[in-house]
This record gives sequence, C-alpha cells and structure tokens, in this order.
Amino acid sequence: MRRWRVLALALLVVVALGVFVVWRISATDGRKLPAGPLRDQLSARAVEVLEHDSAFRTELTRDPGQPVCVASVFGVAPDGADAVDEVSTIYTWVDCAWLGPADLAKGPAEIDINQLSGLRMPIALHLGPTVTYEAPDDGEGHPDSVRRIFPKPLEDAAFSPPWPSAQDELRQRVLQVVASSSPSPTPSHS
Repeated sequence: MRRWRVLALALLVVVALGVFVVWRISATDGRKLPAGPLRDQLSARAVEVLEHDSAFRTELTRDPGQPVCVASVFGVAPDGADAVDEVSTIYTWVDCAWLGPADLAKGPAEIDINQLSGLRMPIALHLGPTVTYEAPDDGEGHPDSVRRIFPKPLEDAAFSPPWPSAQDELRQRVLQVVASSSPSPTPSHS
C-alpha cells in the first residue's frame, strides 16, 4: 500500500513540474520591449520589411501601390534578444497608408492622407530567410485571433493601440515618400 502512495506522489510531482514548465515557457514566449534604441531599430526594420513585402503590398488592394508605414514595437521573441539580428519575431502595431501611382506623381501639397486606403493593426512579424506576418482577424474573431497570435504577456498591448501620434507620424512619412518620388520642377529659362 505504501508503494502505491509513493508512486502516486511521484506522479503528482511529475505532473506539477510539467505544468510549471509549460506555464513558464508560455509566460516567457515574448517579452515586452521598453522604449530605447533597440525598439526604435526594430520599428524601422518592421517598416522596411513591410513596405517591401510583395504580400503586404496587396493587403488592402490588388492595384499596384506602395504601402507607407510607421510602427510601434511592443514586444519581441526570443526573450533574450538584445540586438536586431537576435530577434526572430517582432510584435508591433503598424499604421499604414497605400499610395497608388497617381499619388506618387503628385506633389506633397496635393496629398490628402484621409483619402488614402489604410490600416492600423497589431501584427507578429516573423523574420528569417522568408519573412511572414500574422494579423488578427476582423470582426467577431478578432479577440480569439489576438490571443492565438500574441503571447500572453503581450495581449494587452495587442488589444490597444499604443501611440496617439501615429496618424501625425504617418502623415509625415507619406509626405516624405511623395516628396522623394515626385518629379522635381524643371527650372524655367527666360
């Protein structure tokens, strides 16, 4: 009888340790990223990757266009990453507008950012030889998809847009892109 108690106790300890290990792994699957140089570098990396990704270019439209984005990184994986090249996943909010060929031909004064197609959403950007991203579903499935994509410690950040100046930052980026792609006026010779 005593042998069964010892065996049952040993089994209980093994199960408890297993639960603890699984909880510990899931609790540290992504870490919050405080403000600082790494966060800024990762935001720039996320913008660069998304603006050049062929799949993301058609996220909102099938027409040829160029997404222009700003990003606010709120987490990374793995936990121990202290440099951009150590990060395998960037968890970020992105705010993007799509410029069509006609928009790129305009001057900055002619662009109305409110008339451009755009999106604002949290994403998990998986870096690697092939870059992929995961975005939450719209509508009723949104909460469940956020919980599926983002690690538990990052869910609150994924549910609430983090920076109120995103629209102003995006407006400035759009104007910079349009100004750099607009043809320069040719000087007139009298």
